[in-house]
Amino acid sequence: MSIINMILKCRVAVIAVLLIALSGCSATFTYNNIGWLSAFWIDDYVDLSKQQNKQAKALIKQSRDWHRKTQLPLYRQDLLSLQELLTENPSEQALLAHFQSAKAHWQSLVWYVKDDLITLALSLSEQQRQEFVDAIAKDMADDVDEFNQQTASERVQERLERQLDTYKDWLGALDDQQVSLITQANSEFQSTFLLWQAYKQTRLDKLTQVFFDAQLSRDEFISQLSAVITQREAFMSDELIRLDADNSKRYVQLLINLRATLTAKQLKHANAEFAAMLKDIDQLIEDD
Repeated sequence: MSIINMILKCRVAVIAVLLIALSGCSATFTYNNIGWLSAFWIDDYVDLSKQQNKQAKALIKQSRDWHRKTQLPLYRQDLLSLQELLTENPSEQALLAHFQSAKAHWQSLVWYVKDDLITLALSLSEQQRQEFVDAIAKDMADDVDEFNQQTASERVQERLERQLDTYKDWLGALDDQQVSLITQANSEFQSTFLLWQAYKQTRLDKLTQVFFDAQLSRDEFISQLSAVITQREAFMSDELIRLDADNSKRYVQLLINLRATLTAKQLKHANAEFAAMLKDIDQLIEDD
């Protein structure tokens, strides 16, 4: 996982999924126009009525406005903290603690939008609920098909190329030692794709059960859907949790090893990347 992805992984859920997924638009443009742009994304999953669409757009805009005021300043501080950590010689414990703290932003958004999402879900007809479940299942099937089109060695090579490109973006030209460190870390990375797919399927199965269990009372529906939305780890296997933690430690160790090799020119390059990200966040905050 790259530095930028680690920082922004704990970003806006409803908002940032779009911010990243809508290619061809700048981050600031997409973020500031998330209300009407969201219609293009929502239509891929469920055909909402006019009133439901209005409700969904209002939720997304409200979430964006809350996020702009309360969360973007936290992301800005996260970037500054990470930049400060990487200017020195950070320990594994310090970096892991930093990234764990950053992940908490994701959960903050989930809890913020939960009640409104449940209200919207309650308004869906049985046909709309089926459309939604089917669309998610199709996305998952497409991901598996894409995964199966490559051999294990091809996937490892593709990931290495992405990693090298990312570090070149952040540091500029890499020397042989740095390429070797990244290559070694990539070879030690443990693939969790199938485990993540199993997690998604388990969560989708629970959502399907909640959506179509006619015996559930309104309160039971709300309680169980709330768990689907907020209790992410409850649907993860012990093996996935363990391997995800192991991969995070490997990533952090790679950062530590790379930090010891950086030249003054590479540090300057990285600081310029941090400055560009901070500028983007400042612009988003100011565009209220």
